[in-house]
Amino acid sequence: MTNELLEGIWKAGLILLGRDVQEQYGLHTPIFIDLRHRLYEDVALVEQLGAALYRKIAEITGNPAPRPQQVLGIPDTATPLALAAAVASVDTGVPLIYGQLRKRPAAYPGGVSGVSAFMGTYQKDREITLIDDVMASGRSKLWAIEQLARDGIPVTRILVVVDREQGGDEILEARGYPVHSLWKISEILDYFVRTGKVDPATARGALDYLRAKQFH
Repeated sequence: MTNELLEGIWKAGLILLGRDVQEQYGLHTPIFIDLRHRLYEDVALVEQLGAALYRKIAEITGNPAPRPQQVLGIPDTATPLALAAAVASVDTGVPLIYGQLRKRPAAYPGGVSGVSAFMGTYQKDREITLIDDVMASGRSKLWAIEQLARDGIPVTRILVVVDREQGGDEILEARGYPVHSLWKISEILDYFVRTGKVDPATARGALDYLRAKQFH
């Protein structure tokens, strides 16, 4: 069965394997996932990813959701993904409130907002879904969780497009943060092999590489 979104990701060159990684990015790794440069020039694909992220959140929370739902993307890569998910939720049973994180806190001397990396509004009855492109070590997620905690905003769950299956999800879940993904990298590689885009040896080499570089 054809997966239109994975077909679009492959066509856009967002996941490279084998020699293509060296040729495109000069990196000595058998696999490279880049949901940035090439993705941004394909607005329709950004829209599709946003819709898929929204559907995953609705699946997790139920439709309608029992509590208001808010999404934030980890800067810079996931900022447009979170916004696309929020836009996709308009006029649905699970409308998403959008918020944004800065890489560096902004200061408002003398104002009630003080120094904050959070942009938007927050109410205590909301559940926060932190969105990112890829799960590897989980470090960027822990950074975002810490930034939000300074503003008294607890993260309910984490949602990524691709889980590289390197242990970052286990690290975060051990700290009480459920991790969800649109796909695990093994599922993507299996699809690419089944549809003739990648030969089995190349896929095995990429998975072996990722499994050898686990985070604990």
